[in-house]
Amino acid sequence: MRAQAREGIFRGSITVSTICFEQEFRRSSMIIDVRTRIGAFSDPQDPSLESASAAHRAAMACVDASIIAGFRSDRLGLHDPIETIAALVHECPTRRLGFAGIDPLTDGALEDIDRAHELGLAGVSISPADQGCRATHDRCLDALARCAEHGMPVLIANPCLNHSGSRLEFARPETLDDAAGSIDGLTMLLGDIGAGWLDEAFTLAAKHPRVYVEISGVVSRPWALYNTLITANERGVIQKLLFGSNYPAECPNRAIERIYTINSQRAGSAMPMIPREFLRQIIERDALACLGLDHLLQAAHNSTSDDAPKRAPSEVNGVAVGAGAAERVAAENGRV
Repeated sequence: MRAQAREGIFRGSITVSTICFEQEFRRSSMIIDVRTRIGAFSDPQDPSLESASAAHRAAMACVDASIIAGFRSDRLGLHDPIETIAALVHECPTRRLGFAGIDPLTDGALEDIDRAHELGLAGVSISPADQGCRATHDRCLDALARCAEHGMPVLIANPCLNHSGSRLEFARPETLDDAAGSIDGLTMLLGDIGAGWLDEAFTLAAKHPRVYVEISGVVSRPWALYNTLITANERGVIQKLLFGSNYPAECPNRAIERIYTINSQRAGSAMPMIPREFLRQIIERDALACLGLDHLLQAAHNSTSDDAPKRAPSEVNGVAVGAGAAERVAAENGRV
């Protein structure tokens, strides 16, 4: 099914190189898009959410699973409710994982993390610059520690860096060094590659085993992508790069095609070439295993089938959640 979907995406192209892309897709094992969004949503009952979710589902036909990242910044007045992310994940529990947008400066930030965990969300998204909260702030450290307790990886991304209210200095990867080294079990995914501080991000990833870098910030900019991959290869951290498209800003099929053709930026020059095997590894890397999340999709697959009738939604505190989430929470609370 997945192979047919992938072939369908590329079959309409008449370029010879596209044949190579189809061959790459046929050989692929698991492709995870670690950073996507579904529109600008606020209410799980918003009628526009259904069409946005359908468009997301169609765009993700060429990947095996995707992460939907929420966002919250009280400083900028922007908020994706946790319940909305949970509802979107429940629509495709075997192919979607959700990250709750958490603002550490809100009074209920730790409770929000607990709530996200109860609803079966896989991780958390924190935006220090957009939230005006330095990563060394006590509240941010407390939030990161709570995520580690729940085994929830943290996406560090600031989608509104160009906003006048965003604090650029708080986006520097070096500010995360203390947390990465002192909070046991904390896994972080750096998401601002392309906005600056490339060397800092790669140094942090090289220094800390549980720090990874996603490349959605450069997949739509070929020259920036080429330089990012060359730098990662030279620094010996290419194994820490995870594929992300930043949908809807870019579609994963175009992002994948751009990665496979990135050496065309050399244009016959003496500039270095990125080995094709490295490019394939970035696209096919088992990102869920890197982030410690592979068990969640497996649980969803065990309790859901495309050929079986859909189960009635499970609920936690009255909110529908993804397959297996209610069972997991019940088990942790000693109820099963």
